Amino acid sequence: MSRILKFFLFLLLFIIFFEVGVISSYTLVTSQPPDVEKLINTQLDILSSYLKIGKEIVGPKPEIVNITNNVEVAETLQKKAQVDGVELETLNATTFEDLENERVNVNITAMAYRENVTESTGQIIIKPTARFMITATAVATVEDHEIKVDVGTIKILSIIRVY
Repeated sequence: MSRILKFFLFLLLFIIFFEVGVISSYTLVTSQPPDVEKLINTQLDILSSYLKIGKEIVGPKPEIVNITNNVEVAETLQKKAQVDGVELETLNATTFEDLENERVNVNITAMAYRENVTESTGQIIIKPTARFMITATAVATVEDHEIKVDVGTIKILSIIRVY
């Protein structure tokens, strides 16, 4: 037998043993009969995502806009999220809407922090400063491709602690 034929036979046996292992482990983990077609499609989807093969979903990309009243926005985010401060350099606003409109909806993200809190129980407890990622939405008015956020319309979507 030629080396190439031996290689393809080895590859075929490897793939067969791999698939049998996946199917049997699925049965052991879920205690249900395996859906072989679904398992193979999942593996092919993962493989194609690694190789960048297949359909790519092309959607609108958000446009990054400059906020003219970023200090007011940061203070409002600080109050609504109940944190000690918002880092202005991380304050970011994006929109999917056309900036030719007078009013647009914007998505706002920013990093915030909460200072360490010491307890007066007789023990000294040192805690690091807690950091948070704040995501919010608001309505803004457009002024020469820059926006002024109406701070009364800011709604917090999520506050995620960053470790």
